[in-house]
Amino acid sequence: MIHVLGSINIDYSCSVDLLPRPGETIVGKSLFTTPGGKGANQAIAARRAGSPVCMIGAIGSDEVAEQALQCLTTDGVDIRQIKKLPGPTGCAFVFVDAASENQIVIVPGANAGVSEDQARQLNIGQSDVLLLQLEVPVTTVVAAAEYAHKHSATVIANLAPYQTLPASFFDTIDILLVNETEAELLAADLQLDTSPDTIADTLATHLKTTVVLTLGARGAIAADNGQSYSISGVQVESIDTVGAGDTFAGYLGAMLERNEPLKRACEIANSAAALACTRSGAQTAMPVISDLKISGLE
Repeated sequence: MIHVLGSINIDYSCSVDLLPRPGETIVGKSLFTTPGGKGANQAIAARRAGSPVCMIGAIGSDEVAEQALQCLTTDGVDIRQIKKLPGPTGCAFVFVDAASENQIVIVPGANAGVSEDQARQLNIGQSDVLLLQLEVPVTTVVAAAEYAHKHSATVIANLAPYQTLPASFFDTIDILLVNETEAELLAADLQLDTSPDTIADTLATHLKTTVVLTLGARGAIAADNGQSYSISGVQVESIDTVGAGDTFAGYLGAMLERNEPLKRACEIANSAAALACTRSGAQTAMPVISDLKISGLE
């Protein structure tokens, strides 16, 4: 099973011709509201990849709380470990321009109340995978990683949005998933002298863990036990990149849970993320596994 501890949001998405500059007011072209949050997004992606998924998080007591759970319930994610807290549900304000680039502002809401107690109540074992991101309190993320590590589960940590973490955290994870910006920020925090070409290997060596570095349209790099694998980009006509990173993370977790080798897991995750870019939204864009048309997948 995949366990996802993370954020649950409502996304307010607006399409624009050009992203606004500081101090600039622009006119949007359309506005729509959809379920989101990096945690919920990754749970949906893993479920659509074919894995059983349990979501751990929190929603608020406002009028959009149930809407935030819509795709989770429709897709069959176990939501019994989602708490309802007083106050607003988390939300994100997303602007997407004509080139599919985006700007996102997140208001945590109930996500700030996801607790260490929830992290320590995971029903998790050695055949399971725990997916983590950083839109809930860092102390909760650290507690969840420690708990899952003690129970011999595979722990995947997606450092998004980037925050500084205690050094001991990296001893409890099996796979570090970062994009180029997050990798650079982490390398700077660790005071590592590295170049963009070697940053995945440098982080993997220094942290003694597997590193998967996503490169957007250029694919990904996986560094593991002194070996590096380059995953080629998939050429698509992109219209919205908002859910691509979360699609990659969810599919990566699902493929590893079914014991696919790391390189193949990354290739499948990369194909799913590329396909998500051809559709609008985050959860609404995420493909089911049959959409990928990859040999050997069901």
